Amino acid sequence: MTQPDIFDDDAPWAEWLPELRLILFAYSSVRYENAYTDTDEAPSKAMRSYLRMATYYPGRAFRVSREILDVLKYGLDEADVASNLASMPPMITPPGRTREECLIAMLPHLAAFTEGGEVAEPAVPETNWEWRQRLPNLSSLLGGSFHRDIEDPYDVVLDEYANAGSSEGDHETAAAAHEIAELLTICPDEDTVEAAVEALGCDLMPPDGQTYTQWMEHMAERLNNHLKEVNYQPPVGLNPAYPPHDKRAAIHQ
Repeated sequence: MTQPDIFDDDAPWAEWLPELRLILFAYSSVRYENAYTDTDEAPSKAMRSYLRMATYYPGRAFRVSREILDVLKYGLDEADVASNLASMPPMITPPGRTREECLIAMLPHLAAFTEGGEVAEPAVPETNWEWRQRLPNLSSLLGGSFHRDIEDPYDVVLDEYANAGSSEGDHETAAAAHEIAELLTICPDEDTVEAAVEALGCDLMPPDGQTYTQWMEHMAERLNNHLKEVNYQPPVGLNPAYPPHDKRAAIHQ
């Protein structure tokens, strides 16, 4: 699984405010001067990104609203609240606006999203956080395997990724190949593909003579060839490449 199941309250690693942590990561992916700028009339860039990802996780916006209300009820300086917040991305608020005011400003947009059927206007991801949430398996591949420290040829690195695991690893390989196709569908031009690949954690240039689009197409082809060679079969039941409460877990490529 590429992401933890934050809805599993019985897990040994379960925490008190998992959704608040996630939404603060969404806000920390935006430049601080633009982060906590929600108004009654319009959500901030960070909130738009969060809500688009919340469409994949039914109940996510409601849950974070409840967590925000709990934090406000106890107070941000209460010992348990302060201890939890200390391990989360810091809230760097605009001048003249308190952390409490910034949290309160989130609530109307979360409520409107929940009451409106958990639907968000589709758009090209606006932040690194959103790209990585939108394409988590591709992010794991690019960020985990294609970094400045590698010494092997790119295809060798890709083959090592594809051959690394069991059948569950093949599910993630299949998901990564599907997410490459999704990436190329989302991006309207080559500049956006380049920006997306960088946002997903890759800090390498494409092989000589290839554009970023061509490199991604080559990766997808090589991953799909591996899946054919091992006679890959989609999972029965939920796809372990995604958390069980993620709608994508029920979609088999």
